[in-house]
Amino acid sequence: MEQNNRIVLLDSFRAIAIIMVIFFHFFSRWTNLYPYQDRYDFFRLGKFGVHFFFMISGFVIFFTLNKTKTLRQFWINRFIRLFPSMLFASLLTYIFFNLFDNTFLFPTSHYFKNILASITFLQPDLITSLIRHKIDLDYISGSYWSLWVEIQFYVLASFLYFFYQRKFYSYFFIMAGLLIASNFFLSHIYVNNAVILKLKAFRSIFNLADALPFFCLGSILYIFYENNLKQIKNSIWEKSTFLFFTFLLVISNCQDFKKLMLILFFIFMFLLMIYSPKRISFLNNKILNSIGVSSYFLYLIHENIGVFLIHNNGIEFSFSPFLAPIFYMLILIIFSVFFTKYIEERIVLLLKKSDKF
Repeated sequence: MEQNNRIVLLDSFRAIAIIMVIFFHFFSRWTNLYPYQDRYDFFRLGKFGVHFFFMISGFVIFFTLNKTKTLRQFWINRFIRLFPSMLFASLLTYIFFNLFDNTFLFPTSHYFKNILASITFLQPDLITSLIRHKIDLDYISGSYWSLWVEIQFYVLASFLYFFYQRKFYSYFFIMAGLLIASNFFLSHIYVNNAVILKLKAFRSIFNLADALPFFCLGSILYIFYENNLKQIKNSIWEKSTFLFFTFLLVISNCQDFKKLMLILFFIFMFLLMIYSPKRISFLNNKILNSIGVSSYFLYLIHENIGVFLIHNNGIEFSFSPFLAPIFYMLILIIFSVFFTKYIEERIVLLLKKSDKF
């Protein structure tokens, strides 16, 4: 029971992360489009909710790998989890903007070709380069960028796990360290060398290393979680790995005190979940859990559609402009909870029962 309570807390963490991101997009990201402009621009730190998602993913993917028997099954499960919502959200965004956005407020949301780019989960620049720039592609909604980062993490973790399972943890964190070091080197070298320039171009597309410290922290925290359940003490190597990636994030963010405090807060929340879940049991409630469960679909639909609604209809809340983004956030949350519970879950069940899966 205690184990289930801890896992359910992850849904509350997802809810916190998505609410942070929505507040950033609805109050700070598009100030030129809001009727209230920058009057309520207090939520710039909300963009780091995505990094909280990356930490959660690190934890969840390691958890999932330990419950999955084959590489094929892992990717089938990921496909079932990700693709239906992405397809539905992309189609919804495309239809919505072609019906209502007569001024092309978000041009990329008007083109069907961008649905095709989005549902691949690949970075549009990568697809464009593969087809030799015959068609210019983009995400149908800007927030989709993080899905490509997630996919790269899934590839790295899953292939290492199923090909080197006995030494998976060691290989994963060593590989992660090497990728982060290479990324640091490329971002701090300024040489007009053809090889270096190609590597930098490669890095701009295969950009996992930028977010990898967050995934790694989530992953090592999963190891702490498993050890705690089994009443095993964390090894010196595991503690050192945790301290290394924490130190790495502290050093790389020490010039931004607010961001650093937020990152340390994320880590602290995970440690409480693992070692003292009762202290944050108030987060384990139906509202946060429901938002957390539906956070993926909500993440996919909230930005362009929400900002458009605020831009076009926010004037109706002139008596209290702050209510406009709150109102539309609630509408999108309710719709996402409904979709996840009554549509996505049924699609997932059908796919799992299919002979193909």
